[in-house]
Amino acid sequence: MLLVLPPELIQVVLLNCTTPAFLQAAISCRTLYEIASSCREALVHHLKRTPGPFLDTSNLRTRHLFLLLKRRASKQLYGSQYDASCITFKFGNRVPNTKAASLAHCAGETLIFATCRDEDVVQILRVHAGKIMLLSRARLPWGEWGSIDILKTASDGSNGLYVLHRFTPFKEGGHGQDWDHPFVKQARQSGCEGYIYLTCYSLKSPNGPVKMTTFPEHADFEPSAFTVASDGTFAIAWCHRMFSNHAVVHYTVLEGSEYEITSNLVGFSYFSRQLRKWHGENTRGPMVRDMVFNDKSSQLLYYYQAKTVYASFQTLGHTNSPTLYENATSVQFVNGLSLLFSIGVPFFGTHETLNRDGFVICRWMYLSLGIATHRKENWTVACLLRSEASCQASNCRHILNLDRGRRLRDWEVVARLYGYQDSKATLGCKVATSPKGTRIAVTNWNLLYIWALEPGALIKLDSESYYHPSWRSSSTGHIELRPIILRLHAVCFDLRFTEEDELVAITDLGIKLWNLTSADGIRTCQELAI
Repeated sequence: MLLVLPPELIQVVLLNCTTPAFLQAAISCRTLYEIASSCREALVHHLKRTPGPFLDTSNLRTRHLFLLLKRRASKQLYGSQYDASCITFKFGNRVPNTKAASLAHCAGETLIFATCRDEDVVQILRVHAGKIMLLSRARLPWGEWGSIDILKTASDGSNGLYVLHRFTPFKEGGHGQDWDHPFVKQARQSGCEGYIYLTCYSLKSPNGPVKMTTFPEHADFEPSAFTVASDGTFAIAWCHRMFSNHAVVHYTVLEGSEYEITSNLVGFSYFSRQLRKWHGENTRGPMVRDMVFNDKSSQLLYYYQAKTVYASFQTLGHTNSPTLYENATSVQFVNGLSLLFSIGVPFFGTHETLNRDGFVICRWMYLSLGIATHRKENWTVACLLRSEASCQASNCRHILNLDRGRRLRDWEVVARLYGYQDSKATLGCKVATSPKGTRIAVTNWNLLYIWALEPGALIKLDSESYYHPSWRSSSTGHIELRPIILRLHAVCFDLRFTEEDELVAITDLGIKLWNLTSADGIRTCQELAI
């Protein structure tokens, strides 16, 4: 359509369109490419509007300006909704067990713990260099003596894989040696529903000896959430299978409690304490869909159904019933209006040492995601919030700890994630941030929203030198970051960035691996070689 116009009018159109539209037009055909890449006025205009540090264009060649624009546009993910590539890894005719699958970051690698329905094995997959490869397998014991339902998987962040599963022995069977195992006998005596067990594997040697324990007092319950700390302590949110009873229990492995069951299986005991409990048909306790240990396992964060950010937390001291705190902080949204934000654990932070009034101090700054809903008008906003703290340099360890930033109470809005919508499903939204903090991804059922940002400029309140004034909202004055939207054509249950422009998602149709800056737009399917 543009080609029917004279070159002078085409240049006017290219000057007044959006930068993503300018770049899409430039690569659509050779004629438009020649016009766009040689129109200096349009290139300078779009370079100024594209986020990036100040650039003196007076001494740069026009062709060089076009390359610089493409480079900056790539950082902002312009056009990635069309150009990003995706590989969907499928399990053949088997159905993925999405409720049990999980993602973990262990020893610098991104791992996927995947399993399929009616199977007694967990596939340990590694994401590396744009591929998903089988690393090893963890097979649950006694599969030949009964049915196994894998319920949850988790990692301690280093070398441990933890698998919650229900074992139901066959009513009739042989009388081999395995029937004499304490756990097998226990499951047989429990009735037709069996017992829930926790099996612990070493990722370095998954075929080596494994540890196991059971939860006889929760035989009639299902785990809605499961998390493991780096020291091996763990927490389970239990929900009754028939009644509206649910509770959260914290478990600590007892030292010296291990005992041999077989040459390849070790039992262990634990100390447990109930952190929370809801009971009765009229209970108002929210269903816990996820939990995370925080700040060196000293706190437990609770994620509820249909919520994006954790909604409450407990400090795990030595008391039997730790106080439950709501994640709600009043932050000024605009002049005259403050909102109660649920603020996530910071995803980006900085540390610097300064000389202030003759004293050497350390200054910490944190950037985090916050979600707030207006109490009366019921609209929701997602914002990037910053906070800071300082201390004497002599008392500072000079090691960035993002978990500590969650404790701060004084926050301010530095940008808004335009286009964010709360989830209407109980699954809620899943959030992932890239390693350097330049990407925020949020899933809402089958849609994936990704915002590009420059955290260093936002956290230092220096956005004017990076973002053009056109990025500011005329009504609030905030920087408005706009997302790209990727259609997954599947329901997303978990996601994680492996690199700055690569992320992996667990869906009900398989595992999706996205490359956001590949520029080829290829969407393919592969069978996992497992």
